[in-house]
Amino acid sequence: MALLAGPRFGRTVEAAICKFLEVATTLERYLARASLAYVSGLTCVVRKTVSWYTVVALTVLVGCVSEPVEWGNVAYRSSQLGDPDTRSAIASAGLPTTPGTVAQCLMSIRTAGDPNELFRSWWSVRSDSSVILSLQRSTNRGARWDSAIEVDSRDAGRRGCQRPAPGISYEPASGYVYLVYFVEASDGAGVFFAHSMDKGGMFHSPVPVVYGSAPSAASVAGRGDSVVVVFEDPNSTTPRIGIVLSHSTGHLFDQRGQVTPDDVAAVAPWVALSHRRITVWWKTPPRNGEPIDRVGFRVGVWR
Repeated sequence: MALLAGPRFGRTVEAAICKFLEVATTLERYLARASLAYVSGLTCVVRKTVSWYTVVALTVLVGCVSEPVEWGNVAYRSSQLGDPDTRSAIASAGLPTTPGTVAQCLMSIRTAGDPNELFRSWWSVRSDSSVILSLQRSTNRGARWDSAIEVDSRDAGRRGCQRPAPGISYEPASGYVYLVYFVEASDGAGVFFAHSMDKGGMFHSPVPVVYGSAPSAASVAGRGDSVVVVFEDPNSTTPRIGIVLSHSTGHLFDQRGQVTPDDVAAVAPWVALSHRRITVWWKTPPRNGEPIDRVGFRVGVWR
């Protein structure tokens, strides 16, 4: 298998096997219909054959498809100015009240932008302690803000402002705005991704990143159609950072992995993407209730 382990081949094999499994499932369902059910032994034999090939396909997939990111070693530094969650007075100035809410979660405000444009996103809480996620754009670095738009109102939780702030990123070349955030929606709690392709004018429907009931901080970076999301793994028994990747503007996250090794405790991640180079930073969890001034980071190459 060593000769077949290249990333390009791996993605081709993965796509082919996924198509095979789709066809195999359709065939099995078809054979279960009444028109063939009376052919003695046929359905059973073909079903067994399909199942055998499915096992083989999955085995090949595991052996051939490599991890999506080739990571370097874990390193550490002290915290520094500019690390999240640094905020400025501009971020909260003139923050509007979101219709249907009773208060803004000022500590949740996060910004992204360039020298010409600035975007801010934040949570607003309803009377029942569920929340709405909103976004605003400014074309003069916060001197004046456009009308706020509602990004996601599906939250049905009761956490109020006691929740992770959203993660936001802006890519000036494309005009894309990317958001990731934790909500407790009716179809399941977890981290979700939403994006706008017209500088925040309209957002596409949210896409799940990972399901899990534990409130999870997340961060996003994008470069055109390439999107990387890192998050606190809500399903891990130890604090660690997961990653998902997409080459389709986040419409589908078809690559998944783990940023931090199992023996590295990590929370509150943030990420940067430059061509195929991915850098992920995280904070070290408090020890015995005391904060630790140590930022971990890891650099990798997107295969």
